[in-house]
Amino acid sequence: MSKGLPLWTPAAGRAQWEAGNADAQGARIYGQQERVLSTLIRAEQKRLDRSLSVLELGCGFGRHAAYVTRLSHVQYHGYDASESMTEPLRREAPNLAKDRIFFGEDPLTAVGERRFDVVFSVATLLHTPGDRISSLLERLGRLLSPDGVLVLVENPLVPTSVWDASQHPGGWLHAFADALPQGWDLHHGPGLVDGQDVYVLKRHGGEGRRYFQLTGPESPRDESRPVTLEALRERAMPQFLAWAERASKSLSGAAATSADAKVEELTERLAVQTERFARRQRLQALSDDLARLRASRVAFPDAPTAYVPPTSHPGFILNAPLDTRWSAVMPRFGKLMHVFHQEWHGIRAAAGYMPGQKLAITCERTLDERELRASLELVERSGCDTVILHAFSPNARDFAVLLRRTLGSSVRILALWHGSSAQFHFTQELDYFSQLVDLKRSGVFDAVATVKPGMHLLSPDVFPQTVINLPPRLTDAERTAPTRRMTRAALIPTPNDWRKNFYTNLFACQASTRIDDIYVTASYVMPESLQGPRRVHHVARPSRAEMFDLVRRCDIIMNASLSECQPMTGLEALALRIPCIHGALSMGALDSHPYQRLTQIAGVDSVEVVAAALEQLVSMRERAPEELVGMMADYERTVTLEAVRVLEAFVQS
Repeated sequence: MSKGLPLWTPAAGRAQWEAGNADAQGARIYGQQERVLSTLIRAEQKRLDRSLSVLELGCGFGRHAAYVTRLSHVQYHGYDASESMTEPLRREAPNLAKDRIFFGEDPLTAVGERRFDVVFSVATLLHTPGDRISSLLERLGRLLSPDGVLVLVENPLVPTSVWDASQHPGGWLHAFADALPQGWDLHHGPGLVDGQDVYVLKRHGGEGRRYFQLTGPESPRDESRPVTLEALRERAMPQFLAWAERASKSLSGAAATSADAKVEELTERLAVQTERFARRQRLQALSDDLARLRASRVAFPDAPTAYVPPTSHPGFILNAPLDTRWSAVMPRFGKLMHVFHQEWHGIRAAAGYMPGQKLAITCERTLDERELRASLELVERSGCDTVILHAFSPNARDFAVLLRRTLGSSVRILALWHGSSAQFHFTQELDYFSQLVDLKRSGVFDAVATVKPGMHLLSPDVFPQTVINLPPRLTDAERTAPTRRMTRAALIPTPNDWRKNFYTNLFACQASTRIDDIYVTASYVMPESLQGPRRVHHVARPSRAEMFDLVRRCDIIMNASLSECQPMTGLEALALRIPCIHGALSMGALDSHPYQRLTQIAGVDSVEVVAAALEQLVSMRERAPEELVGMMADYERTVTLEAVRVLEAFVQS
């Protein structure tokens, strides 16, 4: 015992715990706890070669204080939320209580600026709800000196936090491995105390989390036996199964003897936790499933060439500002997640403007197993119950199949195809679409839809309504004012390929008497004999925000393409109040809207027809700008209402 601080005699301490714990098993457990904590504190004292400052969380009447204060050169401190619980300790040791016994709702507030070399708790955190344990560990870490350790003698390891009602009045079993804060180590020691595990937590100064086997309380910092989180979860499985059996028996007994309303709640909680554990087990078994999936892939030599950035993208990005800045905000879609490819700019914009969360995966390279597992866990933790996969690729296929195997029926997985049948001359495009249909029939997808009308005629497995893309969400200040002066400039934002009809748009601009400057983002070759009188400005591929600025500088956007599926350029120009020429969209009722009739043309392969449409639109913008802007605002409202209606029907299909 520290000099001058006589707590009580061994007989008095023995009487304290024997009053509430008369059986031999309790005495054995208390003895094990004492040996573990005393040995560990001595080990830390030997390492530091100085006196230690120790804090017990949940000190109560002082059972552990009885032996910790007997350790030489140890300054014991106790904290408890209840002042009345600490009354016996304060009464028996007033000198200790004056400076070192704290109480209150929050330990950080109670102890003030003091920090400790060792903070420990014994069967205290069972009162903390499972969804709060991670943040609590973060806060408890702030009680430590820079090189201190947090020691928990708590419930045996479980793979997910669950409520255990098998012993009155019940308590939480916590998944301490999963709740470990970032930048910390966890040393796990099973079997040192009957019915409890020992956890030693310490900072390691880097990023991420590390796990080790606790070789014994005499070596709490030994890093010679690292383990993985997956191995710890596997180790925790027997304890979880034992909990499930106890919970089932408890519920059966309650149902037979009582009409207690909590039976239904506990039954539901058991089912949820059991399924959550099963999902984690399926995630651990991802390797074999992934190998089988990739062995079944087929190569297509005539695949279209796509834009590939010069540097590698991260495997996945959740809710990037690019994907959320201009999104529609609709709370009823809060549990919807859109998954799309980072490199496919038009489809990324389409998914980004829709309401819901956003997960951008790469198609530039094959996602490795670690990245796939992490992205699947993101979906599970997001709280989303519906996922829409936009477009298709080998990575998208792996993601969808493994997401279904991992989360089962707890999530609806939908597919949205952004292409058209005109692209099927590429064998890969035809195969990708057929894979979507096959995956719908096999149960991976709950529904498949397209943004091109009539695609449901290809297969009865395709959702019959056409999903409609949304324009970006902009403020009035971001839009172009109707009174802005004419710039006599046109923008052709499309790549130079046959489908986008680049040259027809360019020659139409050259032929127009109302255009002086033409901005293009594509590379092309023009013989000198065909070069027109207009100034052509080549713009390097702009960012989204830079593209919006470029659109504002022009009087018209040219997108008269040969095959189109709701051009995002047109919707972005619509939101910015700059008209855009495009081919026929076949959008049902929307086709009759005055603005759509004004901007869509049938003869997109005719320079004369496209030039005439350009003249008409620019003339109207010059002659009646407010009328044109009003027409565009009404069309935007109409498109948005119809898009949301169909999206809701698709999500619920």
